[in-house]
Amino acid sequence: MEKIFCIGLGKLGLIFSHILANNGNKVFGFDINLKLEDDIKKNSKNDEPKLNFLIRKNKKRFFFTNKVKEAIEQTNCTFIIVPTPSKKNNEFDNKYIINTLDNICCYLKNKKKYLINITSTVNPGSCDYFINHIENKFKLTHGKQFILTYNPHLIALGSIYKNVINPDLVLAGSNLSDGHKILKRIYKNIYKKKINKLKFLNLKEAEIAKIAINSYVTMKISFTNTISQIADVENNINVSKILNTIGADKRIGNKYLELGALFSGPCFPRDNLNFTYYLKKNKLKSYIPEAIDNTNNAQITRYVNFFYKYKKYLNKKITIGICGFNYKDNTNLSEKSPGEQLFKFFKNKYRIIIYDDIAPLTSYKIEFTNNIKYFFEKTNFIFICYKKKKFKKIEKLQSTNRKIVIDMWNYVNINQKKIILKKRKTSIN
Repeated sequence: MEKIFCIGLGKLGLIFSHILANNGNKVFGFDINLKLEDDIKKNSKNDEPKLNFLIRKNKKRFFFTNKVKEAIEQTNCTFIIVPTPSKKNNEFDNKYIINTLDNICCYLKNKKKYLINITSTVNPGSCDYFINHIENKFKLTHGKQFILTYNPHLIALGSIYKNVINPDLVLAGSNLSDGHKILKRIYKNIYKKKINKLKFLNLKEAEIAKIAINSYVTMKISFTNTISQIADVENNINVSKILNTIGADKRIGNKYLELGALFSGPCFPRDNLNFTYYLKKNKLKSYIPEAIDNTNNAQITRYVNFFYKYKKYLNKKITIGICGFNYKDNTNLSEKSPGEQLFKFFKNKYRIIIYDDIAPLTSYKIEFTNNIKYFFEKTNFIFICYKKKKFKKIEKLQSTNRKIVIDMWNYVNINQKKIILKKRKTSIN
């Protein structure tokens, strides 16, 4: 059993700390939001799948604390899972990590090889800076009193448990073999016979790998959207068949090579832009990540063009319906989502009604409903922005007035004379 201190109980930190507890570890959790303690005690309803189950199950293994010194004294490692927001130049801001290190390292003088594991995504070169900061400010020696490792997770909000438990790989960055050994020991209970999922790199290799992996995935998504653009000008082609054929080549593969809207959320766009920043900072060519971002941004223009092309079929005053404002299922975040971007474009021109299963966490003043019948009745130009089983209820709803439905994901099937369904499967004329 490991004794682990988790600092930062946000979207990832809360469920990840309970995953650690669920695998036999004693876990202390800290967050500046003290309301979380009450939420955890009450096990308040959370949209992240499995989280409420884990909180209920791990009451005797997870302990919320606001006492850093006592938590350090009772543990042999700290996982830092705090935000690293993007600056205007797309560099990640490490200020919360530095502040956390300052709060814990003053208690490490009598520790031996205490593990500080950075789980937050950082800029390449950051971990070397953290080590120098700790050694110079606190007179500690890396490899003696502390070992710093880098271990970001490749997850998506709304499926964190699934992504952590069944990953393709786990990045384990350390400049010391002892760091790799400790991470392997911590994860052996989670991955058991699949411990080979851990990829052992040095710190800078792991930092580069994290943003490069997400940039490569976004490249596949933008390539898919480039192919789908062809259907805007060519008749009688099935883009899904083309993509399926391309993905059949094992050098390419079908994962992320399917019709969809665009990439969005708190990770993909930021990591890709950060990769551009890193390349430029080192006077290297950044053509690929820049092209990826430009292609992604062009997608909203395509959907707006669809609107202006098809609105002529509506005789009544147009009310736009955005089916899926959040960036994906099981989350209330809408950062750079197609729904949010369409809303920003049309908000001063048309009435817009938002339908989603979870109310968005947004600063925009929106007209929101989680009643799909009301949503369907009151709107006549609908954009389906991501895939969710509840959205398919639209298929069975009857309309007395003509409607246009733009399905970005080829997800719904509607066969009604009053409804014009435009999917991206074939060319749109």
